[in-house]
Amino acid sequence: MVHSSLLATILLAPVMLSGRGDLDAAGLAVTAPHGGYDQHTEAIARDLGRRLGWGWVAAIGYRSEPLRFWYDVNRPTERPWVAGGFRDGRETAAGRRVFAEYLGKVGRAARHGSARLELLVEVHGHARRLQTGHGSVRVEAIELATRGIDRADLWRLKRRYEQLVGDLPSPLRVPLAVDELDWRYEVDGWEVPFYFRASEAKQTGSLHREVTRRALHFELPPRVRTTARARRAYTGLLAALLADVARDLGLTD
Repeated sequence: MVHSSLLATILLAPVMLSGRGDLDAAGLAVTAPHGGYDQHTEAIARDLGRRLGWGWVAAIGYRSEPLRFWYDVNRPTERPWVAGGFRDGRETAAGRRVFAEYLGKVGRAARHGSARLELLVEVHGHARRLQTGHGSVRVEAIELATRGIDRADLWRLKRRYEQLVGDLPSPLRVPLAVDELDWRYEVDGWEVPFYFRASEAKQTGSLHREVTRRALHFELPPRVRTTARARRAYTGLLAALLADVARDLGLTD
């Protein structure tokens, strides 16, 4: 019998999985930097990469509360455990090592060596709640942080999303908010301020202009991720959306 602490260590051991993209899709990658913690994002990133023929990377197990370690992965920081909780991230030698491994995996998966990527898509998950006068409500919306894409293309992306989501069954539909277009947006009659801007990843991490020319950072709510039916629906939707974006940007035929 495997001792429970050893089993926990095995299950939580950090690992980066990856798959190489097609030669005609060089420079394009889909990743899940917080797989395991942002539940099911690793499967969504993998399946998107395979559908699109892009490189994909899933970093799994880089945060463990029982074992008290937390690497941010897509930036060179880790978070110390102090007095029963994790504190803000700070750059460390170990954080730089994990970040370098992540970037190396992404570059190889995208068949792009040391040059800048053309487009990096990161898939994250959130469980955000909005405080109201009657308690709190879950924010079932996708927030999309962006870099290097002009407003005309972002409006085109958002309109295409609205077309695609309209084809899903009503219980699965969630709105999309885009950082450069939606400072505030509506969910179930409540006005919600945009929150997930990926500022640190843009400043010092994987979304920096020296890493990738363009970036899309998706924060997916529970309704998109927590059932197999929803994951299938949104993997198909996001694959169609990203294929259109890549064509619009002249990155694919």
